[in-house]
Amino acid sequence: MSIDPIEDIMDDPDKRAKLFLILSGASIVVTIMIVIGTLIFILRVLGLF
Repeated sequence: MSIDPIEDIMDDPDKRAKLFLILSGASIVVTIMIVIGTLIFILRVLGLF
Protein backbone atom coordinates (compact mmCIF):
# COMPACT_ATOMS: atom_id res chain seq x y z
CA MET A 1 0.00 0.00 0.00
CA SER A 2 1.61 3.21 -1.14
CA ILE A 3 0.84 6.73 -0.02
CA ASP A 4 -0.09 7.89 -3.52
CA PRO A 5 -3.76 6.94 -4.24
CA ILE A 6 -3.32 7.43 -8.01
CA GLU A 7 -0.58 4.82 -8.05
CA ASP A 8 -2.87 2.40 -6.19
CA ILE A 9 -5.65 2.98 -8.72
CA MET A 10 -3.32 2.50 -11.70
CA ASP A 11 -1.97 -0.77 -10.30
CA ASP A 12 -5.41 -2.38 -9.89
CA PRO A 13 -7.21 -3.06 -13.22
CA ASP A 14 -10.68 -3.08 -11.62
CA LYS A 15 -10.17 0.31 -9.99
CA ARG A 16 -8.69 1.66 -13.22
CA ALA A 17 -11.75 0.48 -15.18
CA LYS A 18 -14.12 2.03 -12.64
CA LEU A 19 -12.21 5.33 -12.80
CA PHE A 20 -12.38 5.24 -16.61
CA LEU A 21 -16.16 4.74 -16.52
CA ILE A 22 -16.63 7.55 -14.00
CA LEU A 23 -14.48 9.98 -16.00
CA SER A 24 -16.18 9.01 -19.28
CA GLY A 25 -19.62 9.52 -17.78
CA ALA A 26 -18.58 12.85 -16.29
CA SER A 27 -17.23 14.09 -19.61
CA ILE A 28 -20.48 13.12 -21.38
CA VAL A 29 -22.60 14.88 -18.74
CA VAL A 30 -20.45 18.02 -18.89
CA THR A 31 -20.72 18.10 -22.68
CA ILE A 32 -24.51 17.80 -22.53
CA MET A 33 -24.69 20.55 -19.90
CA ILE A 34 -22.55 22.87 -22.05
CA VAL A 35 -24.82 22.27 -25.07
CA ILE A 36 -27.97 22.93 -23.03
CA GLY A 37 -26.45 26.08 -21.54
CA THR A 38 -25.42 27.33 -24.98
CA LEU A 39 -28.91 26.73 -26.38
CA ILE A 40 -30.53 28.54 -23.45
CA PHE A 41 -28.10 31.45 -23.90
CA ILE A 42 -28.88 31.71 -27.61
CA LEU A 43 -32.62 31.60 -26.95
CA ARG A 44 -32.29 34.33 -24.28
CA VAL A 45 -30.28 36.55 -26.61
CA LEU A 46 -32.90 36.11 -29.33
CA GLY A 47 -35.67 36.83 -26.81
CA LEU A 48 -37.43 33.51 -27.30
CA PHE A 49 -36.93 32.23 -23.76
